[in-house]
Amino acid sequence: MGQGSPGGMGKQGGLPGDRKPGDGAAGDKKDKKFEPPAAPSRVGRKQRKQRGPEAAARLPPVAPLSKCRLRLLKLDRVKDYLLMEEEFVASQERLRPSEDKTEEDRSKVDDLRGTPMSVGSLEEIIDESHAIVSSSVGPEYYVSVLSFVDKDQLEPGCSILMHNKN
Repeated sequence: MGQGSPGGMGKQGGLPGDRKPGDGAAGDKKDKKFEPPAAPSRVGRKQRKQRGPEAAARLPPVAPLSKCRLRLLKLDRVKDYLLMEEEFVASQERLRPSEDKTEEDRSKVDDLRGTPMSVGSLEEIIDESHAIVSSSVGPEYYVSVLSFVDKDQLEPGCSILMHNKN
């Protein structure tokens, strides 16, 4: 029964790394302190000297890695998206002035047409765009005939609709 207990109290053999300092084993030399390795005098490969203007203009060969290729593809997608956005904004700016102009023209026509304010009679046609009209209540007016009025139906004495914009 000289084997010792399984708890490790009476170990005799064991692994070589299981020794504790101060065991007093015969194979131990002096306790060595940890010394960090000496720092290298330079980092990287030794550079060869190149001579001449060709050497200054020459770029080192670069073999793209997979990460570089993925980054390039991603940046290309961003570039394409930004180009599409720029085209869209330019087309919107090109279309907007025509829309605004059309809207302004329609509002002007609506203002000119307006709602009729009173009924009058046509006294005399001066030229294609001017006439003299009289209202049922007051004096005669020299007015311009609007472009949307059918001039073939105008004759002296006919009833017309007038508004306050003479």
